[in-house]
Order: sequence, then structure tokens, then C-alpha cells
Amino acid sequence: MQQSSIVQFCDECGLANDLAASHCSACQHPLSQTPSNASAPAPIAPITITPAPVLEVRPGSLFTTAGQHSLAESLLPYGVTNPAADFQPGTLLVRRYKVEQEIGRGGFSVVYRAVDLNSRHREVAIKRIMLSTLSPRQVIDATETFNRELTMLARFKSMSGVPAFYEHLTDAENWYLIMQYIPGQTLEEYLHKKASGYISEEETIALGMGIAHLMQTLHEANPPVIFRDLKPSNIMLTSQNEFFLIDFGIARNYSPGKAKDTTPLGSPGFAPPEQYGRAQTDQRSDIYSLGATLQTLLTGRDPQELRAGELSRNPKPPSRMMRKLLDDMLSPTATNRPWSMARVESRLEEVQSQGQGLRSFWLGLILTAFVDIFLAIFILSGFQGNWIGSVIFPLLILNRSIAKAVRKRLGVQKPSQNHLWLGILIALVPILILLIVRLIWWQP
Repeated sequence: MQQSSIVQFCDECGLANDLAASHCSACQHPLSQTPSNASAPAPIAPITITPAPVLEVRPGSLFTTAGQHSLAESLLPYGVTNPAADFQPGTLLVRRYKVEQEIGRGGFSVVYRAVDLNSRHREVAIKRIMLSTLSPRQVIDATETFNRELTMLARFKSMSGVPAFYEHLTDAENWYLIMQYIPGQTLEEYLHKKASGYISEEETIALGMGIAHLMQTLHEANPPVIFRDLKPSNIMLTSQNEFFLIDFGIARNYSPGKAKDTTPLGSPGFAPPEQYGRAQTDQRSDIYSLGATLQTLLTGRDPQELRAGELSRNPKPPSRMMRKLLDDMLSPTATNRPWSMARVESRLEEVQSQGQGLRSFWLGLILTAFVDIFLAIFILSGFQGNWIGSVIFPLLILNRSIAKAVRKRLGVQKPSQNHLWLGILIALVPILILLIVRLIWWQP
């Protein structure tokens, strides 16, 4: 395995610099100097680029397969992508991580699910970058992306919502990140599995509140972390409805007072204007990306499709409050957006309360209407007592089952008590009128 010298990373752009340097050689950002004492954390050994062998490649022991393929067999001609270089099920990395299957690829990397043979067959995710498939420019970009993600994952090793980081490995042709395997699916996959092609406003609000809460945790770190690549394909959803952020390759620390970012990066349609060099990104940049994500879930279309004139797959337009929130989050001017993810979460709760209030009103109205029918019969029958035992009480028991069905049909997750009672009272008005008339005209 390749060994590299100890250096220090730039907090701003992620570049590896000499340990003695005082400023980053790329962005000129001051480098934090670690005091030389026993309590200071040790610098992380970075990934460096190793020149390709010229005359001879010696077999390495970094990974083997059942057929004992050597490292030399995985080297590829420059610019050529050979499927034979991909890990196959059963491949062993450093005789410890047994690859089970490929689970995704994109950008510069391929991600595999594997088991750690040294940790009771714990499942892990291996992110692999094959340098031989990249151009010189891509190798430079991949170096910065890899080092940045390595630094961020190590920093947030114990944070909920961030995959645990175990270790990183290198050889002459490959870089690897060993991380916690997250069983579940990305929001992009979840959206594509919807038969309708979109997600309802009620569910989108619930998802948005969970994501906003997780992002607020990152923004409250010291220094704050701006994710800068928030989109459906970078958000994992587990079966327990937990959220995890994946791909910290372009995340950065926020530096107060800085005019703009060193490197313009981001996913088209999900990245705000300031992320392309107009100004420094801050918490509101992630708010823009979350707005684009929620809009994608609601419409079933990504931002570029909507800008190209594609129609929403959702026949029902968003509610007035939801539309206003999305417009604010997607404002090209950062100062016009909500000032924090906590505020976004609060406004989503307000939208949810409004929708749940109206549905709670209808729930109370419909359920009381069933009781009204039999109360009317009871009143018109001359208040015969046998109606109470034989009809009313069984009806009330039956109404509990009806309530569950109606509640599910209306999409009432947490009924608003005020609106529920309002619906019940309005539904009882006709019965009260009937009761008064019957008492006035009733002849004993």
C-alpha cells in the first residue's frame, strides 16, 4: 500500500498542504496551526497522486480474489474503462473486506457493499476511485473531493445522520473509503418507485421536516458545515424513516466575511447561484437546495426539467402556504430565503398544521354525520329507550372502525383537536334543531 507524508488540509478548499505552510497554496486561506502538545489531534494522512509505473508493475497484495488476481491485472490503459477492473462478488480487500455487490456509481467513484471479516461480518460500504479511468484533470478534482470527504467524515464520525467512517486505504491505482453501510434507499430511488411519479404534499412535508432537522445539526457545528450538494440522490432513507447524508465530497466549512467560494461546485438545478462563484455559500445555500429537493418530490420533475417546460406529474398544485415557502427557499437572492433550517422546519410545521386542520374538521363532520342519522331516528321515534341499547351503543363501537378508515382516507396523521371538535359541533346543529322542534310539538 502506498504511504504518504503527513500534511495538513485546508479548512476552506480541502487541499493538502505541507505541514510547515501557513497559508493554503491554492486559495491562500490561513492554515490552522496545531500546537505541539500531547493533547493535539494527529493530522490525517492524505491521499497523494502516485505516478503510473513506466516499465514494470509488481503484483500487490492489497486485494485478491478467489482466482488470486494480482494488483497488476487491475491496471487499465489511460482513459479506458474496463468492466474487468470492477470488483466481483467475493473480492477481498486487504484480506479483510469481502465484496458482496456493487450498489452504486457516479462522479469518480463506485460504491460496493461488503462485509468486514475482522468485525463479526459487519456490513460496510466501500467507495472506490480508480485513477486509471480518469484524465489528469479529473485526477486533480478527485483528489480534492476525496480529501474533503475524508476530512468531513472523520470530523463527524459520531454524528447521527452521517455514515460512520472506519478507515481509508490507497494503492498506486485506487483509493478507498470504508464507511458504515446504510440499508435503505435514496430519496431519488424512493421517488422513482412511486407509481404516480410524485410524492404527496403531506408526505413531502414530513420528509422535509426530517431533512431540515438533520441539516440544522450540521449548520450548528463549529465551524458550520455547508453540505452544498443536497439533492434526492444524496439523501438516504432507512426503513425506520431515518435520514443519512451521503457524499460529502464538496462540503465545506463556512468562513465569516469571505467574499466567495474558492471552487464553484454543485449539481445543476439544485445548487444556488452563489455556489457558482458569485458569493460565499452559507446555510441559506443548503436551504435553496432543500427547496429544489422538495419541489422535485412534489412534482416528480427535477429543476432542469421544470425549467425546460416539462409539466408537473402531480395534478394537484401545492397549497398556498407550501408554494410560498418553496418560492422563498428558491429565491435567487440568498437574503430573501429563510435564515435557518430551523425556520424552514417551523414553516413546514405550519403548512402541515393548516392541512391537518382542514382534514381534522372533515373527519369530525363525517364521523358525527353517521351518529346523526341514528340520533334522528331515535328522536323521531318518540325517544324509545330500546334504541339506545340496540342501536346507538353498537354504532359508537362501529364508529371507531369507521374513524380509522376515514382518517386514513383523508390523510389525517395527527388530528387538530380544535378543528375536530368544530366539525363535530357543526354536524350536531341539525340534530339540536330537530330535538328542539320535536320537544315543542311532542304530545305525551
